[in-house]
Amino acid sequence: MTQNEQGQTESVATGADCCYVYCVVSPCAEAAGPAFSGIEERHVFGITHRDLCALAHECPLQPYQSSDTATASAWVLAHHRVVEEAWQRYGSVLPLTFNTIVTPSSTGNARERVESWLKAEYDSLHKKLLGLTGKAEYGVQVFWDTALVARTISEHDSEIASLQHEIAAMPRGTAYMYRQKLGTLVKKRLETQAESEFKELYERISRCSTKVHTERIKDSGTGNQMLMNLSCLVDPGKGNDLKAELDTIGRKEGFSVRMVGPMPPYSFC
Repeated sequence: MTQNEQGQTESVATGADCCYVYCVVSPCAEAAGPAFSGIEERHVFGITHRDLCALAHECPLQPYQSSDTATASAWVLAHHRVVEEAWQRYGSVLPLTFNTIVTPSSTGNARERVESWLKAEYDSLHKKLLGLTGKAEYGVQVFWDTALVARTISEHDSEIASLQHEIAAMPRGTAYMYRQKLGTLVKKRLETQAESEFKELYERISRCSTKVHTERIKDSGTGNQMLMNLSCLVDPGKGNDLKAELDTIGRKEGFSVRMVGPMPPYSFC
């Protein structure tokens, strides 16, 4: 199956029903008749090949698109609910992106095409599912108070302290130029400190995780700056170890932590 930029699977439509695919699970014997509903309460069924099962519902060709934010959010949440329930039930899941729609073609109807995909990709899908069995994803974001850290750095950095002392004795005009120099120096020290903190915290968090992906830094929406944004794959029974480590990090002066999870391994499929 191939997807366009919007995450929709492309092929030649014949007007017959399409399949909206949520995820792949195993074993198919249990998954063939899931007792939960999907987007807009549509019946979710299993399309199987050997011990693999793709969970899907029948849908028209048009993707789920709406200018109404509440409607769009409800669709996305319903998608994630199916993936979450499948993960809880079967212990391992390969989530597909929202709006993954398989269309019929000259080679078969939509269900047959999904089954053909499972057959063609069986070895890869089966290996991934085995590798993710029992594992959970946690989103971890670490923030720091740059103003507080900058003050601490300034108090213990001899070069900064010397420059501050010089500025205090300068005429206003000259002092203005040197304050700019001071600001540049403090910024440089902060960047160096950020690199050091990131490396240390990454190593500590990695010891509690099977895999760690570094994600894009985002605007925190608060006065603190996001220092790191990670997706962590964690072995069964190791979630509490990660939480304990994050609690320790969050107690560092000027630091705070946000954790989301456990959840299906969206970032590791």
